[in-house]
Amino acid sequence: MNYEVVYPRSSIERKPLLVHVPHSATYIPESYRDQICLDDTDLSTELLAMTDRFTDQLFTPARSCGATLFLNKVSRLVMDPERFPDDQTEAMAAKGMGAVYVSTSDGRRLRAASFSSRDRHSVMHDLYWPYSNALQDVVAAQLDQFEMCLLIDAHSFPSQALAYEDKNLARPDICFGYDAFHAPKELIGILEIVCKQEGLTIAHNQPFSGSYVPTCYYHQERRVKSLMIEVNRSLYMDETIGTYSADYDQLAQVLKTAHTANWALWGPRLIICRIEPI
Repeated sequence: MNYEVVYPRSSIERKPLLVHVPHSATYIPESYRDQICLDDTDLSTELLAMTDRFTDQLFTPARSCGATLFLNKVSRLVMDPERFPDDQTEAMAAKGMGAVYVSTSDGRRLRAASFSSRDRHSVMHDLYWPYSNALQDVVAAQLDQFEMCLLIDAHSFPSQALAYEDKNLARPDICFGYDAFHAPKELIGILEIVCKQEGLTIAHNQPFSGSYVPTCYYHQERRVKSLMIEVNRSLYMDETIGTYSADYDQLAQVLKTAHTANWALWGPRLIICRIEPI
């Protein structure tokens, strides 16, 4: 199975809170390694650039607030669950980085020349759709139980723009991504206060914008709220080798405070009000 769902310790503790961690994994199954034409050294370099390392650990404290965690266990280089399934509607497909990547972050070939449309279909069938359907089921269960779902989309980003990214955009400490339809507006305000109290710089929808919502609910279901939290990797890791830095524990504590503030200040209103006015 290419995903893991981690529930609170008891059903009584569960809240309508879902933390999605799509890009923290580096694992590439052997059957898919054969499709990738990079040698081991170049593949390690690409994984270092493209993996949101340690975001699974940084956002785990949300579980103590009643959150369900949904973790991708396979590298995004194999399959990216946050892309639209059809390359015709996925903007990043033009850069070779749709749901199934065929190019690296600097525009080189990632998949072997022999990689075919049939191979892509197999990746989608075996990995993308089971993942997408399982995540959709978790959201549906929260809607059934609580009549709402708050999805936190957990990411990190390199302090220096990658080749395919816009180098003119600022690289703040924290980026909040959302759209008007699904934005949890009050929560964004609360988290901004928490982060600024810790001296962190904040940007909204840059250098990254939007937040993941299962396609069946996207711009259809206002009870599904979604906020992407992007953390600058320079805050917690050595980006040159992909290890923890001395500041990791400090950032982890800030995020733990944010999780607590999230549920303590905003959660009760969700339960009472169900749907936040737009």
